[in-house]
Amino acid sequence: MTSLLYEFIQLDGIETLSHFPNFILLALSLVLIWISKKLFNLFSSYSLEHQLVKADNKAISIAFVGYLGGIVIVLEGALEGIYATIWIELLEISIWALIGILLLNLAGKMNDHLILRSFNNKTELLEKKNVGVGVTVAGSYIGSALIIRSIIIGEPIGWAYEIALTIVYFLLGQIAFFVYSILYQKVTKYDFHGEIESGNAAAGISLAMNLIAIGALLAIPIRISYSLLSFAVWFVLGSAVLALFRFVVDRTIIPMEKLDEEIHKDKNWGVAFLEGCFAIAAVTVLQTVFT
Repeated sequence: MTSLLYEFIQLDGIETLSHFPNFILLALSLVLIWISKKLFNLFSSYSLEHQLVKADNKAISIAFVGYLGGIVIVLEGALEGIYATIWIELLEISIWALIGILLLNLAGKMNDHLILRSFNNKTELLEKKNVGVGVTVAGSYIGSALIIRSIIIGEPIGWAYEIALTIVYFLLGQIAFFVYSILYQKVTKYDFHGEIESGNAAAGISLAMNLIAIGALLAIPIRISYSLLSFAVWFVLGSAVLALFRFVVDRTIIPMEKLDEEIHKDKNWGVAFLEGCFAIAAVTVLQTVFT
């Protein structure tokens, strides 16, 4: 007890909480999470509490877990940095966190139309309680959050430029998600839209983890520089490596069965997780080798 009290007492005899600024940041983070939940309700236009508790909607639960995971990633990015005073720190963290939360909600709306564009996501989530859609939406939130985080922690170059670049790279990231969904459809031998709409959770898991992988991939060049060429090269190189790793999984890890058959016909979500883990591993290898 004595050592614990000593930690909070300055040697000059004035009793202060040495970790008081950290407690303020913790309180601010909780407030921002509460705000993010309110914004989720606003953007989704349905009662989250009703879906989670009364309707026992697992699809909404999974999607919201992905959203919360994305919020934590965004907040972690906003909390990074060194500031002159606690008040400047609180101000900048609040501003960037709110920008990030708004962008994440916007990403959710955009990905509804860009990635799962063949059906109405809201109908699938609310009426059909489609877990495959819920998983995909969760993956899109986390992948988008990884991009937003890298934008937030980029080199400081002035508020006007930083906000402009944030918007530009956010939009580029969402466009890259759309392009990757087209490329992903090319390398799979099943219609992932049709499979996810039919409730195939394995197809949803596979796509969701690939979205997380591509989000982590695109976060790398943004964190290094604001070069559009670097961003494009990383996307092309990364997409090729992801396709290669998928081929390796298909031919060497489960040679007895085709990967697409396991996901499409058997709805084997264990194999889907395996494929997704290899996609994330591919990004990790790329980051280690080229940065």
